[in-house]
Amino acid sequence: MYHRVRLARPTLLRRATTTTTRAPPSRLQTRHFHPTRPAPFLAEIMDSSWLVHGVHNLSGLPWAYSIPLTAFIVRSCIALPIQIYTKLQGRRERAAQPLLACWQSYYRSSIGAKREQQQLQALQEPGGGGRRRRQPSVRTQTAVAVARQRKALFRRLGISRYWKGMFLLPIPAWLSVMETIRAMAGCESGLLAWLLRLVGSSTATRVPVEPTLAAEGALWFPDLLAGDATGVLPAVLTASILLNIHVGWKVPRLAELADLPRAQLPKHLFLRALRTFAQLMALNVGLSTYLYETPAALLLYWATSSNIATLQNRALDRVMGLDDAAKKEPSMGSKGMEYALQLVRNSSTVLMGNCH
Repeated sequence: MYHRVRLARPTLLRRATTTTTRAPPSRLQTRHFHPTRPAPFLAEIMDSSWLVHGVHNLSGLPWAYSIPLTAFIVRSCIALPIQIYTKLQGRRERAAQPLLACWQSYYRSSIGAKREQQQLQALQEPGGGGRRRRQPSVRTQTAVAVARQRKALFRRLGISRYWKGMFLLPIPAWLSVMETIRAMAGCESGLLAWLLRLVGSSTATRVPVEPTLAAEGALWFPDLLAGDATGVLPAVLTASILLNIHVGWKVPRLAELADLPRAQLPKHLFLRALRTFAQLMALNVGLSTYLYETPAALLLYWATSSNIATLQNRALDRVMGLDDAAKKEPSMGSKGMEYALQLVRNSSTVLMGNCH
């Protein structure tokens, strides 16, 4: 036994010495554990409670009136400038279409005549019936030439290449306020909550429930934390979304589709089917908000924002003269018109004959 104790003592001393001389752990070795991988900057972007509370505190209005005021401010400061820009871009592009049609007709006829002349020369030469080099089709060469002219014309008129997708830019701001009001109302279920949790939003864990929403309603919805049992707000929301789609999404009627060229028919059919799908989704949204008893605060903001968007779209069409675009084409401006006339004058007589 003495032999065993004697062997164990140096081990204990060595272990004690090792523990005392060990350096403190560095900060670089610190590890943090998260239950899920956080989406970078998403929680900060989706938190707009400062805006909702700021409008409520500065205006001094009840929540039933400050929430629509918040929707008006968001639409006017973010969505309206983008909407004006996209409408101006669309107006310029539509005004440039007649000139592009002239260029297409000119290039089609000139390239076709040049191709026929080359074929006649090849047949008249000795051994002309032999194997010839394959050339691109007339349609391909015409498309390349027209695309070159379109690029130069759009650059001169200031038409952006990506203006058609800029209508999606206000959606993050709209979703941010929607998510904030949803968290303030304590709504943890529903279609919108599921979509926002799908992308990893954690705003609901940081924005507390606002109890004053239960006492600052109006009309038949005095409690903004509860759903509308009458179904009026879901019906108003559905009608506002359908009206917004009807006013802002222009597609040809079924009677007009028969008069369209065959090349444009699939595109317009697809757009019409997409519009019908959006209308069905609007009906689904109204039914889901009623069945899930979505808080009235969320429905109030959604319906107000949709109606303001429809009114702004209609007012811009009237101010910019786009109500009856088929009867009255908007101008491209003085610089654009001068450039278009210069291109027409510099073109050949074939272009003038095809245009008239």
